[in-house]
Amino acid sequence: MRDAPEDSVISGPKSQTRVQRVISYPAGHEPDFWNPDPESRAHRFVLGNTARASSADPPLIAICMNPSYADHTQADKTVNRLIQASLDNGRPGWVMLNLYPERATDASCLNSYDSGLSAANCAAIEHVLSMYRATEVLGAWGGLKHRTLRSAKTDVLDTLDRLRVRLFMFDGLTGGGEPFHPTPRRAPIQMKGDKRYLARSGNRLVEQIV
Repeated sequence: MRDAPEDSVISGPKSQTRVQRVISYPAGHEPDFWNPDPESRAHRFVLGNTARASSADPPLIAICMNPSYADHTQADKTVNRLIQASLDNGRPGWVMLNLYPERATDASCLNSYDSGLSAANCAAIEHVLSMYRATEVLGAWGGLKHRTLRSAKTDVLDTLDRLRVRLFMFDGLTGGGEPFHPTPRRAPIQMKGDKRYLARSGNRLVEQIV
């Protein structure tokens, strides 16, 4: 699901197929890393461009909501916004992770929460964070209206806590205490500048005041 609608909706158990307009990646920033490989039309754990990155100089790693239709051959608006943020922040690549890996461009199309799928997603997140020895990750998932996403968020935050990886944002929180999605329905966000770190407060996130 995306806070702002994409140009197409993928087919799935509950979704309706629409005509898909192809969105290209910026030249030189196409994905070179994805999981699963071969790709699945049902779910996606990881998508990124990391050829120039290393543990000493990591990519911009973000946790978004759940994947839409983007894969290694075509982008969507959310992935391209993350790529621009990686350039604006001087990072040598980008990696998109998700709270939940089921593909859907509309949260109403998500299936019921699957603990096994969520556990596999958290394992993929841990693998990426460990690969780059990441100590922090960008939160960028927006409002969570579907209970599947809210359940998955708890799993992901528990994983970050266990790994002692800090969650940060650039642009503030929604009214529900969630970091803004890269393509919100409101005015565009900057996705650059000073990092603002987050802490859990019940089911919400709050900004840590240093």
